[in-house]
Amino acid sequence: MTSEVLAKRLAAMSVSERITALSRIYSRLTVCTSELFIPDRAKGKEQLVIAMLHGINELHHTLANSLVAYLTDEGKAFPVETLSKQLEEIASEFRLQDMLRWSVESVLGE
Repeated sequence: MTSEVLAKRLAAMSVSERITALSRIYSRLTVCTSELFIPDRAKGKEQLVIAMLHGINELHHTLANSLVAYLTDEGKAFPVETLSKQLEEIASEFRLQDMLRWSVESVLGE
């Protein structure tokens, strides 16, 4: 899932549909996070897991800011192209592309 595909799908939605979709993506990312706590998942990879948790926190922060902006003043919300690009960059930086892809595709489809 590229930022362009995500932006296109979000742009086609009403504000309430966009808030619902972003909230569901946010929720799916928490499911991905819980997988990092499976016994032996972090064994020998503690620093990688900590970095991934940092990245998921950044994704959560970005999504939460967008949701608040949509709820309080749509004019202050990032354009969907900017939001999508930010999510893609964060996921790439912290090696979370698969988690973000699954979260988005499970909500919006492929």
